[in-house]
Amino acid sequence: MSDLHIALTALMDRVAGDVLAGPARVSEKGQDGLDFVTSVDLALQARFETELAALLPSSRVVGEEGFAGLGATQAPVWLVDPLDGTVNFVAGLPCYAMAAVLIRDGAPVLAAVHDIPNRSTYSAIAGGGAFLDGAALRPRAHAARLAVLSSGLMRDLAGQAPAVLGDLLATFKLRNLGSQALHLCHAAAGHLSLVASREARGWDDMAGALIATEAGLVYGHYGADDPEAGAEQMSLCTTPDLFDTYAAALARSLPPADAPQPTRSTRP
Repeated sequence: MSDLHIALTALMDRVAGDVLAGPARVSEKGQDGLDFVTSVDLALQARFETELAALLPSSRVVGEEGFAGLGATQAPVWLVDPLDGTVNFVAGLPCYAMAAVLIRDGAPVLAAVHDIPNRSTYSAIAGGGAFLDGAALRPRAHAARLAVLSSGLMRDLAGQAPAVLGDLLATFKLRNLGSQALHLCHAAAGHLSLVASREARGWDDMAGALIATEAGLVYGHYGADDPEAGAEQMSLCTTPDLFDTYAAALARSLPPADAPQPTRSTRP
């Protein structure tokens, strides 16, 4: 493992311990009252902005809060989700995480997702494998067929392609844990067979996607080809034998004019 990888994973646990030791203030985010931003989100992002830049002095740090694009410079960029699963955090459900991915020349090269309640860190190096707490990630073999569908995707399927939704319900037991970064890590670890989301953004997906592809899964988009980080990713992550079938099926959830050819990304 590289020194930068080791430093990143150590930073995640330390920053989480420092920031979550204090109280949290909660504010509504958006117009529907369903999403929130907390003082913890903001404090974690502030720490990331300082400490990730110090880890790699030539880099910039861009976070979910106040996101205004990755920019067009050639400098390495850290894209961070300071608290993925904020609603769970507010509700006291123990499923939320911090996620950071380093992007060079438009491609993710290093990522970490820290499962805060369990104090475990998933990570990956492009071309160098996936890890859990510093040890090589070894997917767990089991007979259960579990899939995660986001609420936005389920709404799309119910309206545009109910037969596809019926097939998914007949094939998998459905789960949604409320943290897309952890969904992708659980897929990487073999706990989940398929993860699909309409509304996840790049900061939700990119760190976990690198971890999943380094673990041997396929990650790609059933909607727009190579969406911007701030756009809906319309993403799918699953095993190589299932990806093409379900990418084509999920594309049917989109209005016909908005349904491009699905794209995939595999381990380098």
